[in-house]
Amino acid sequence: MQPLLDIRNLKTYFHTDKGVIKAVDDISFSLVKGETLALVGESGCGKSVTALSLLRLVPPPGKIVGGEILFDNTNLLLLPENDMRRIRGNRMSMVFQEPMTALNPVLRIGDQIAEILQLHKGLERNQALERSAELLAEVGIPDPEQRLRDYPHQLSGGLRQRVIIAISLACRPEILIADEPTTALDVTIQAQIMDLLGRLRDENEMALLLITHDLGVVAESADRVAIMYAGLIVEQATVVDLFEHGSHPYTLGLLASVPRLGGKKGRLTPISGQVPPPLARPSGCPFRNRCPEAFDRCAEACPELKELSPGHLVRCWRRT
Repeated sequence: MQPLLDIRNLKTYFHTDKGVIKAVDDISFSLVKGETLALVGESGCGKSVTALSLLRLVPPPGKIVGGEILFDNTNLLLLPENDMRRIRGNRMSMVFQEPMTALNPVLRIGDQIAEILQLHKGLERNQALERSAELLAEVGIPDPEQRLRDYPHQLSGGLRQRVIIAISLACRPEILIADEPTTALDVTIQAQIMDLLGRLRDENEMALLLITHDLGVVAESADRVAIMYAGLIVEQATVVDLFEHGSHPYTLGLLASVPRLGGKKGRLTPISGQVPPPLARPSGCPFRNRCPEAFDRCAEACPELKELSPGHLVRCWRRT
């Protein structure tokens, strides 16, 4: 199937006084219509910068310095900003990580949704507000007409997240990027939000890029997984293949640190150490200082992402 989104060798760097931070360093992946791809990794691995890069929203001093972002066969990096604005929030949209910062605290909920519809769909204000109420109902918010008149601080965290989803879906995007959509929500609300995203993906035939560190959410919601570490994709596979045949030492460490019902009793096995500081990454493979399988070659050069089996890619000298 032809990819709707095809990322090729994307590089996003931050040029600082202390040096260059390679937040996203030559990553490639694709996304087809109706599919959910999960981008997984610890904080600081480059997941959110990847998401912002796709929408060309990287804050300074960050800059996309290489690669291609092909959306429906158009390279977004070559589009004038005016053309990009017609895509951003319309054909490609994003659920941001923290709803209280994503929503404008001094505008009513209805005004914030209606603005999108007026901008991209050309609706009159009354039409936009009517459609806004329908969107709130679609995402499971009770008494939507009343909620249109509320301000963000009057809503619970779960309701604010649903408002963000309503805004992101207002124009029926072809691609939805969800950046940690269940962060800071309790387990019950997390499950409701993920069920909602899955239902809306199916109803609208969207492609969903799910950014998360929660492998439980991945197991329930994704079709394919890309594991990210220190700006690189280190493993990519279907969900079933990854959970049954995960190969990269970092992937194995993540899987070993997840509690399982009916599993062996005792302590979980954490990954030793921490993600290296952006300006102090080791030579060669960036995971080598934490890797129980590291050997001399790992310090000499970073391995390529190679196919272990059909559709299963791994970046590791021990696996190639």
